[in-house]
Amino acid sequence: MQPEIDRARLARDVRQWLDDNRLTTRSAPQIYAGLNPAMISRACRASILSAASMLALCTAMKCDPTAYLTFLDKRNQAVTAHVNCETRGAA
Repeated sequence: MQPEIDRARLARDVRQWLDDNRLTTRSAPQIYAGLNPAMISRACRASILSAASMLALCTAMKCDPTAYLTFLDKRNQAVTAHVNCETRGAA
């Protein structure tokens, strides 16, 4: 099982939080330390965020960051066979 972030859910919640509090990507960082417009914009677009950015957003929104964890079952995924590299031993 591999943990992953449910970015779509986080995006919905961030947009809802902004709407509920009448905030914009520019006004929220003026009120909440650790936020910046680019981070909020990435979150709203469901782009990849650093762990620190996600934690800062969750702190500002007063929500539990573990609520966005999902666990992907990677056991039945195809894997690349272990083979020798073509360039090994070439001179």
